[in-house]
Order: sequence, then structure tokens, then C-alpha cells
Amino acid sequence: MIKFKANKIRFNGNFPKNKKAEANLRKSGFFKYLYENDFEEQDEYYFENEICTHAKKKVDSLLSDEIIKKVSKFIWKEERRCTGLQRVFIELMQNTNNHASNTAKGEHHWWATTYYSKEDNKVCFAFIDYGVGILKSLESNKEGHKFFGVIPKIKQLFNPSTNAEILKLLLNGDVHKTATGQYYRGKGLPGVFDACKSNKISNLVIISNNAIADCTNNKYESLNNKLNGTFVYWELNANNVNIK
Repeated sequence: MIKFKANKIRFNGNFPKNKKAEANLRKSGFFKYLYENDFEEQDEYYFENEICTHAKKKVDSLLSDEIIKKVSKFIWKEERRCTGLQRVFIELMQNTNNHASNTAKGEHHWWATTYYSKEDNKVCFAFIDYGVGILKSLESNKEGHKFFGVIPKIKQLFNPSTNAEILKLLLNGDVHKTATGQYYRGKGLPGVFDACKSNKISNLVIISNNAIADCTNNKYESLNNKLNGTFVYWELNANNVNIK
């Protein structure tokens, strides 16, 4: 829809069948933003009704600081540091900036949405880009890149039968170790996974290409429909690691 609107292509659609999802969509300010007359495909950032939406192409460390300040007040009624949450944002931004395109860095937008659930006293995060996707990116790396040719090596060493199993190996750091001979150092998607394992975030779910990883429940499955890009969902609650 962002690209359609920016290029003045008419479109329409339906509301979600789930009434709670429809209510959240209406409260988010999405339509106010979408129906602006002078719309361009550009960076946007706003909080409305305890829902924050941001769109950008670059890595923005100040954004994560600002969001953490606001969402920590929702949960703890005061500002707190959430170092794991900050790392997740930075790694996902960098992942989109560096790997979402096969032709150039920073080509694709990423979108981040933050929603505070009063009933559960938790903040829900969604991050998405419409690049080539994690698995497709691994397959497309050119000679000279540290991950060039890593998929055949992974298949030889671990014999994964699906892309979901390859995604699990990526999150565990096995892909990085296979490609470089070294353990990852908390960076990239393994760093995001590590933040979940360390209770710095909760309920991490990653969807990319035709694979879904429910990291909290250790479930990795193949999808019938493919997502050209990457979608990441996670939560922050009062029991997650924080610093006063």
C-alpha cells in the first residue's frame, strides 16, 4: 500500500475479520496517515492511542531509545533501560539495510509497530520488511561475501529437510559458524534469538519466505504461502530483564 500510494495507484481492501484487530487498526492512526493528500514514500514516525508506527530505510539508534522510554513507562510507570530490546531493534534494522535487497544496501523500507496491551500490561512489537527474505538472501550472496555458498555447506553438515530447519540453524548460530569458522558474537538474527533466550524479550516469532520460527516454544514449521520479506513479532512484559 505504501508503494501504491506513493505512485498514485488506486487500491482498496477489507478490514480484518477479527474485531479486536480491526479496532487496533482504526486506533493506530494508519488511515489518517494513508489518506494524506501529499503522501510520499518517506520516513514517518508517530505515537497515537498508545500505538507507535515508524517507517524508514536507515538504521536509527535514536528511535529505539525513544520507543524504550515510552513503552517502559507503560509497563513500569517510569522510564527503564531495556538493553535487549534496543539490541533487537538495531539488529533488525541492520538486517533490512544490509540483506533485504540483492542489488543495493538500504533499498527497502522497514516498518515497526508498537502496541501497548493494558489488559496484559505488555507491549507487542511487529517489524516487517518486503525484501527478498532471510533464506533467499542466504542463497543469493555473491562470491566474496562471508555467507557465499553457505547453504550447500549447511545441507552437507546438518542435512536439513526444510527451510524451517535452516532458519533454526541460522538462529542458533550454526550458519554463521559454518560460514566463518567462528561463533557469532551476539550480532544479527542470532543476537535477536539470544535476547529471547535471555528473557530480555518474550514470545519471539519470525516469518520469512516459507518458514516460521516460534522461538519461545521451539517450533519451526514450513508455510504453504510464501512471504517475500521478513516479519518479526515479540513482546516486552514486566518480567523481562530491565534496569532502573
